[in-house]
Amino acid sequence: MTKVSTRGLFFFLLGLFFVCVLACMGGGNKIQAKVSSTKTRVPAKKVPSIKMDTYTLYVPPGPDRLPDVPINLMEKIRDGMKKVKHVRLNTDKCVPISSSQKGIKKCLGNYVIAATNAQGKIKLIEIYGGEPSAAGFSIACERKGACESGVNPPFIILSPPGWTVVALRTVVLDRNKHDGAKPAVYIPYSSRLNTPQLRKIGLEYIRSAILGAWYELRAKKIESLYIEDYLITDFGTPDHVVTLILTEQVLSDVGFVQGTEAEKLEMLNRALVTLAVNGSESFQYTISSVGAMGLGQGMASSYQSTRGKYPKADLPEDDVEGRKNHHSTIKMMVCHTDAEWWAIESLKEVLLKDTWKRRLVFAAGYNASIGTVRKALDRCNNKNWRTCKQLPSQTQRYLVKYEWIYKVLFDQVFRSRIRVTPVARDVTPLVARKTKTPM
Repeated sequence: MTKVSTRGLFFFLLGLFFVCVLACMGGGNKIQAKVSSTKTRVPAKKVPSIKMDTYTLYVPPGPDRLPDVPINLMEKIRDGMKKVKHVRLNTDKCVPISSSQKGIKKCLGNYVIAATNAQGKIKLIEIYGGEPSAAGFSIACERKGACESGVNPPFIILSPPGWTVVALRTVVLDRNKHDGAKPAVYIPYSSRLNTPQLRKIGLEYIRSAILGAWYELRAKKIESLYIEDYLITDFGTPDHVVTLILTEQVLSDVGFVQGTEAEKLEMLNRALVTLAVNGSESFQYTISSVGAMGLGQGMASSYQSTRGKYPKADLPEDDVEGRKNHHSTIKMMVCHTDAEWWAIESLKEVLLKDTWKRRLVFAAGYNASIGTVRKALDRCNNKNWRTCKQLPSQTQRYLVKYEWIYKVLFDQVFRSRIRVTPVARDVTPLVARKTKTPM
């Protein structure tokens, strides 16, 4: 053992004393300040995503679940569905939109809704002619003019606070029924359903639906009718089909193009949440003014033409059934993409190399017609074709939607730049309906 002299011990203790004094006078604070000034690196928040064959799908950003919306929201939605399935609209109470509506048609635009509070209690509320039956409940429409009829009215309960509409029962038109109408049960979208969980469930549903149809067609090895050594699944790819579907289901093309980024995001998330809560029943009642129908908003003529060209795809003979059924709709969309080559076959060298341009050309062809798109490509020298006068303005807006949605779903950098901000809403309280008398 080394011996320590008395003198050395003295100087050691003296030095220790001065260190303590300096610490008490603030030296320690300087050391602490230096440590505190070092920035702590916070790990980046992981972007939720799912795999779709070889693609990565990113779940769009959006608001968090509201504190007064149940954590087990999907369970409450199923409970609400069960309850409205076991009730009936009273035709004697129904207030018709028009005095010409008789029988069950009188109940168009009348509802029984199921709502849940934060604790998961389910309550049924009748709405006849715009007037809710439950005492103390005030109900509004989240979008002006959107709650007069149909299966997807965005009902919001203003008071008492903390209630969320999770299901409804109403009546819809049906030409095949004796009375020209039939009962319908559906989960209507409102912003209170726009949660991270439901957005992801919606994306998972459409991913699975697309891959189910796409894998079936790929296994059949259906060859392209126009491009040698290629299959139809080489062009109707999963990334293209999912973007087409969500582009079709965006609420308003004009509103989308002119809207803020937050409004665009709301429209996209509305489609995903609708898919999450309604599954295979989603959009079966969605019919455009020109007859486009279902998940892919396909026209009867396009459906039948595609079915005739691709018999190995086994599309149902009934075009209404085929367009309402998600599986057959997706198969039709894959086949339709290959069928578009007929008008652009001479551009195959360019389009086979430029996959992004090919997607946009196919998307434009799905909205307008590929013949119309070809005219725009020729007239504008294949450069500024997207803004060419020969391309309808509706299709030009369609491509804006398609491109934005594609980037949100598949471009992580683009997605990361989107800021989630509140959306201004035109919330309008329900008012008693006055039946219109036909002229």
